Amino acid sequence: MIKIAAVCGMGLGSGLLVRMGIERALKKAGISENDFNVEVADISTAKAVWPDIFVTSTEFATRLRELDTPVVEIFNLFDEKEIGEKLLPVFKQIAEKKGE
Repeated sequence: MIKIAAVCGMGLGSGLLVRMGIERALKKAGISENDFNVEVADISTAKAVWPDIFVTSTEFATRLRELDTPVVEIFNLFDEKEIGEKLLPVFKQIAEKKGE
């Protein structure tokens, strides 16, 4: 299972919207919901979540890149198409490494 963290400022509204966009984009790509888990986190606690992938805005991407975890930077958090286009290649690469 691939663990994804949807990171926003407070861990509330926009993080939840990103989570829903991630879930819809992956399901549209034919990826089973059993193959991934999306957790919403605020920027101050995101590093403690230890996901396989971070998905966040440009505002927080720089701070998360300090870690050795892929960061998918989204310009428009409400654009499901952008989320899918940027997340799918990273998701597939991680899945391949994990043998999933």
